[in-house]
Amino acid sequence: MSHSKIHNLNLQSLQKHTRRFEILQEIQKRIGSERDIDKLLPLIIREISKLIEADRTSLFLLDFDTMELRAKFSEGVANDSIRIKLRMGIVGWSVLSKQVVNIANAHEHPYFNPDIDQILNYRTESILVAPITDNKGYIVGALELLNKDTGRYNDADIALIRNHTHKLGHKVNHPFTDMGFSEAKTLIQQLMDQTCSERGSIFIVDQNTSQLSSLYAYGLEESDIKLNLNLGIAGLVAVTRQVISIKDAVNDVRFNSSIDKKTGYQTKTILGLPLIDHNDETIGVIEVINKHNGTFNSADIDILKGLSSIIAIAIVNAIMFAEQERQFKSILEVMAASIDAKDKLTAGHSINVTRFAIGIAKEFGYNDSEIDVVRIAGLLHDYGKLGIDDHILKKPGELNEKEYKHIKKHVTLTRNILEKMNFTRKYRNIPSIAASHHENLDGSGYDNGLKANEIPFISKIITVADVFEALTADRHYRRAMPTAKALSILQKGVSDGKYDGNIVNALISYLE
Repeated sequence: MSHSKIHNLNLQSLQKHTRRFEILQEIQKRIGSERDIDKLLPLIIREISKLIEADRTSLFLLDFDTMELRAKFSEGVANDSIRIKLRMGIVGWSVLSKQVVNIANAHEHPYFNPDIDQILNYRTESILVAPITDNKGYIVGALELLNKDTGRYNDADIALIRNHTHKLGHKVNHPFTDMGFSEAKTLIQQLMDQTCSERGSIFIVDQNTSQLSSLYAYGLEESDIKLNLNLGIAGLVAVTRQVISIKDAVNDVRFNSSIDKKTGYQTKTILGLPLIDHNDETIGVIEVINKHNGTFNSADIDILKGLSSIIAIAIVNAIMFAEQERQFKSILEVMAASIDAKDKLTAGHSINVTRFAIGIAKEFGYNDSEIDVVRIAGLLHDYGKLGIDDHILKKPGELNEKEYKHIKKHVTLTRNILEKMNFTRKYRNIPSIAASHHENLDGSGYDNGLKANEIPFISKIITVADVFEALTADRHYRRAMPTAKALSILQKGVSDGKYDGNIVNALISYLE
């Protein structure tokens, strides 16, 4: 090959790496600034597919409540339709990761399977498991010890169990060829005595069924325990925390072809990489499928490794942001419920007003962020009623002038209370919006006698929703009226210059 051709190839390679570096920077910038998890995940997927030149990319997140990997966004597959169970137990984890596992508090560990404990009314606390490998390095079984008398297995226990697994695994023949129930029982009882354990088991790996079967389990002598290890590639990546690259998926025993069979897609090559957060916890898996040209290589792995920490941070931040939003909204819902709790007859008023207000806002084409403001202002619009005397709120007849003056104070109280809350920038106008729901376009409302454009538009929406809900619900001083009559009263209010006609029309459209 001539020097010029070599030079051109080197130049092309340099240009390709430079472009990849630029794309990495662009991805980092875009990912780092996105806090909406529903927008972030598709963004990550699209960018990785372009960068790695893969046909499909999936992003799985670990659900610790169900111990499943869930495909939060997967190209070519319906969202959340792929769920991979990871609860195969600590023994399965040890076998798949080929590592000794030492756990002090089993029930707090995400890979612990409590099913057997529930059957036997037993409580597993500490666990020590070591995989057994043959002289070729293949996993053939595992030894498990439970409940050390001191609460945690120590280095001496680990050395002891490793010694036994080494002896078993390096026999000339299969380590369990000549080992029967009696010999396995003797071995386990010796290990239990030497390590001061309550229970112990010895398992055999069946490569054909991808199961672990118990050769002997102390306390379960009459049972045949089977643990399923068929998790698919994404599950293996999550459990073992290892990068897995598959060059021929169809002929790889670890590949789960069920999704291909459902979708008609043909998976050929796979590259899976764990997402690990700053606490060294696995939070998910990135899986790229079918490299456009050839198979996934070390350069692809390096790129994904470089991106994985950025992606993990972005996902954790987005999840935390979403959790904070949910917590914030749940607190507001509790606050709204506390208003309704003052009077059983009007319980649900704030929620119903919010429902109508959101319906109107959607008729106007408000986006999700704007509807959030409508929702919160609607929930809190009457919060100041906590400071109003119960006998006035629950009076069965009409209010006199003094009582009416007192009840009007609830909007001032609403503003004063909400202004003490530290709302984020998006919600900073909530106090004035919530406290203006009794203002009228003609200036006849309270508490500031605002007119027309002086009133926040969302307040005008809540005003119409509030009046409609009050008219169509039972009150201490009258029964609920039909929808048609309530709407005619609102329309008269439009004619009198109190309410916005567009808003009343939007309510009618929503109700229809």
